[in-house]
Amino acid sequence: MLTSRYKPALNRLINPLAAWIARRGIAPSAITLAAPILVSVICLIFLRSRATVPFSLAVLLAGALDGLDGAVARASGRVTKWGAYLDALCDRYVEVIVALSVASVTGYWALTSAALAGSLLVSYAKARAAMEVAVSNQEWPDLMERTERGLLFLAGLAAGSLLPWRPFGRDLFWWTLVLLTALVHLTALQRVLRARRLIRERSE
Repeated sequence: MLTSRYKPALNRLINPLAAWIARRGIAPSAITLAAPILVSVICLIFLRSRATVPFSLAVLLAGALDGLDGAVARASGRVTKWGAYLDALCDRYVEVIVALSVASVTGYWALTSAALAGSLLVSYAKARAAMEVAVSNQEWPDLMERTERGLLFLAGLAAGSLLPWRPFGRDLFWWTLVLLTALVHLTALQRVLRARRLIRERSE
């Protein structure tokens, strides 16, 4: 929902930087590929340092690359379907890399895997619907899009480290994962129901 609602405003903020990058001939795909590489480096450092707050901030800053590649493509007149495909693929890699790194450090493998599975299903539900009928990104303003998932995950990770509160003996990140898992699977169901409606309407 945040992405859909605030994307025009965010685009206005990054358009000047995108235009500057485009004038230097940097390919949009180079920026797209930089995101998983940068996040991988951050995760490797995290596996050694186990410092959750710096890690959360670093991943949040790296997320600023998301959207920049598209803005550069528009500024340089190099918008392609391949670029959109590559961007979506790299986004999934980033989610997986971050989730597995955090699970390795926290030991919350089961919950993290459940949340990650739901996140991937949210993305797949829309992608698979697009294989059946024409759909628009504006038709999918769902509960837990990628921006919301990432912010909740990183906020919970940082809170679990900073705050000593442990309801029922569990730290706040554990509870964040429980909440996130429930929300992403609810969002996946939301998209399945929307896909069923759109497929029925547009297949007639």
